[in-house]
Amino acid sequence: MNDYEPGAAAPRERPNLWMGPMIFLAVLVTLVLILIFSNTKSTKVGFAGLSGSAPLWLILAITFAAGALVTPVFGWAWRAFRKRRRRLKAEMEDQQQHGADSDKD
Repeated sequence: MNDYEPGAAAPRERPNLWMGPMIFLAVLVTLVLILIFSNTKSTKVGFAGLSGSAPLWLILAITFAAGALVTPVFGWAWRAFRKRRRRLKAEMEDQQQHGADSDKD
């Protein structure tokens, strides 16, 4: 049975907007896991004056995890920068309009 009255517009179904990104994420994670687990040899690592040896799969996993954690921070900073720039531009335009209005007096 339908939950809407006869003569009324049928409720619209909302499209599932998460399916595409979820499929992309699943494919990406699968490719990353294949890359990580196909590189099991140990390798020398040097960073900030420190050096040592570690399995390549661990280095790749840490690198991908760091990228996944740092990317949203850069996205947030970029949005904040653009929002601030937009606000400052609007303030400058407002000041120019008020300056032009006071010149007419």
